[in-house]
Amino acid sequence: MDEREGYSALSKDDEQATRIASLALAFMSSDTISDDTIWHSFYPDLTKPDSYRTAFRRDRAALAECGIMVSRAEGQEALWRVDSASFVESTELSDEDAMALDVACLPLVDDPDFPYGAELRIALSKIDDAFDYPVSVSLPVEERIPSRQLATLQECNLSGQAAQIDYVRADGTTVQRLVAPYGFFGMRGHLYMVAPSIDERGIAVKGSAHTYRIDRVRRASRDAGLSFEIPEDFDVRDWQKLPFQLGPVTCEGVFAIPAESAHEFSQVTLGKGTLFEPDGTSGTKANADNGHSPASLLWRVEISSVEDAASWAIAEDATPIAPAELVSAWRSKLKGVVAYG
Repeated sequence: MDEREGYSALSKDDEQATRIASLALAFMSSDTISDDTIWHSFYPDLTKPDSYRTAFRRDRAALAECGIMVSRAEGQEALWRVDSASFVESTELSDEDAMALDVACLPLVDDPDFPYGAELRIALSKIDDAFDYPVSVSLPVEERIPSRQLATLQECNLSGQAAQIDYVRADGTTVQRLVAPYGFFGMRGHLYMVAPSIDERGIAVKGSAHTYRIDRVRRASRDAGLSFEIPEDFDVRDWQKLPFQLGPVTCEGVFAIPAESAHEFSQVTLGKGTLFEPDGTSGTKANADNGHSPASLLWRVEISSVEDAASWAIAEDATPIAPAELVSAWRSKLKGVVAYG
């Protein structure tokens, strides 16, 4: 896989398309979804209620154009559901509409970092043979488990109900956990869940929040009698890591990047680390004293794997300047690239 894959910034249209696809699949797989769950799961960057309501209203209009009418659940102001008017009449898409849908959804279907890819492919297979999905084919158990467990965990996330999981840790041992699935994210072809352990009252155990790799969840079941609430300040993006940050922190690295690439670089790095000017001031503000911006900025970030950080730096046009072992690994890999070329 190319080092850059999975780290390019999405346009606003791409983000909205991804969000609407996720909303559609969520509503089609759940009877009702609470306001809080929709807000925290699909609009985590909106902190004001008015901003959330405006964005969700706009997306409901887009869903309506697709035939998915979302409305308040009867007698439940805090719950939303798919209206019974949805899909009442059969509608056949034109060839042009089907092609437009293919173009819009194909990147999501094949994106390993999109948690609803399999469900989207099944939905599309009903209107387009190009997305043929052989659901009757018997797959090996190890290939069926991740999707089944993911579906259960996503349902728990949307319904606010606890999940009991059997999880295989990196050392091969299996542990059992009662968790509250707060959110999901994808990285480098793997899907992850952020979840704290919870007690018998549905209260998160302090300091127990953990990132679980979905393909290591061997069993997942819903505890319908135990509910939880996602904290208002939870943002799944706070848990996303860069490729070289998997595992215990071993050192802190400093990189130089072109100043003109600061905005794009900040998106690529998921907000991790600290960007600053060589004089120590914030890298996000211009030097107002002389009206001159530096040719390069510095970026400081925690590192778990020096080798992975060196490879990532080459892919993202960042120059390591500390520590020495990172610089050495980077130079060694550069020589290899030059020799191979």
